[in-house]
Amino acid sequence: MNFSKLIEKVNGINPEDKNSIIEIVNDIDIDKDNFKQWIANIFSDNINLFDMGKLPYLIDELYKTNDKLKFMLCCMLLESTCDKLEFITNLENYPLFVAKFEILVNTLTTVYERVDNGIANCVSLIILNNDPKFNYFTAEMKDRIIKATKWKLKDILNHLKTQDIDPLVYEDLEVIVDMSCYLNDKEISSLIDEIDRLGNNENADIFIIKYKAINHLKIYAEKLNMLKQDYERLWLLYNIMEKLNMHNLYLNDVSQESIARSNMIRWLEYPTELGGSPDKIELLGEFIYDNTKCFAYKFSKNYFKISGDLLGVSGGFPLDKISSISSGYTFSKFENVSDDWKKQSNELVEFIINYWKNRAENNK
Repeated sequence: MNFSKLIEKVNGINPEDKNSIIEIVNDIDIDKDNFKQWIANIFSDNINLFDMGKLPYLIDELYKTNDKLKFMLCCMLLESTCDKLEFITNLENYPLFVAKFEILVNTLTTVYERVDNGIANCVSLIILNNDPKFNYFTAEMKDRIIKATKWKLKDILNHLKTQDIDPLVYEDLEVIVDMSCYLNDKEISSLIDEIDRLGNNENADIFIIKYKAINHLKIYAEKLNMLKQDYERLWLLYNIMEKLNMHNLYLNDVSQESIARSNMIRWLEYPTELGGSPDKIELLGEFIYDNTKCFAYKFSKNYFKISGDLLGVSGGFPLDKISSISSGYTFSKFENVSDDWKKQSNELVEFIINYWKNRAENNK
């Protein structure tokens, strides 16, 4: 399949038919002899003949391939169309081995500096998941990342100075600040500090605190103390700081129960579970299961399909230290709390353990 035929095939893609997209990738005729011709087409006006609402599905499948030339084709398509694409799929969720990432880094740099939208956030997350310290980037690439980060932060700063702030600005800020942690640039530090003083968004504040902790900058105590009391976000903050081995420096007064409660709320907020924070949540007590500490909660939410107090378990956490890392026992069957909540809680933990065991067996 040559370039012209590829355009025809891509423009006729049915996103629900995954097998047909795989077949398109398999049929692409690209080799060392015609590679330069593919480059010439991709970086010409011919690229505009693609349906930009369909092209992301091809890029997604090419991104997963281990064929070097087809993966390079993916990189070139992404570079040449990043400012034209209507959206991009969740490329950041696919694992990359080092050889593929080394091919991709220039594309990531180019896309990051050319666009300022969800596509830029996607490539940022790829970097954060694979090389947050930019070890595989050349000095020239890293300099381009730094320059792009500065204009993105300046743009956000201008937004924050207006009366009407788009919430999406804070979503972008989270990713950009996280990207900045190991760039080691004084102007970026100054911009982030100014944003910190102007901004008022708890999710973004977590990543600003991470940035400042890594770069040894002043963390505003008021914001840190507010997050310590914010059960929706405390688990994430503690988890980030624990991975940096800085939790004892900044969060030494946080209790295991607070982390467990935050973890429980975080689980309940998933769209497939409660779908939001409970209107009420209270600790029933703690118990030991398989040499780990677990916490049982009763919770309720107005207008939920099941009324009354429901049982949830968060755990299991280490016995010998305070930690955000658990054994994965956090769960609820959305059953009303019984008189013997300890027995019910142990049965709930056993249920989720058996569920994952059976699922693992069935997947063998």
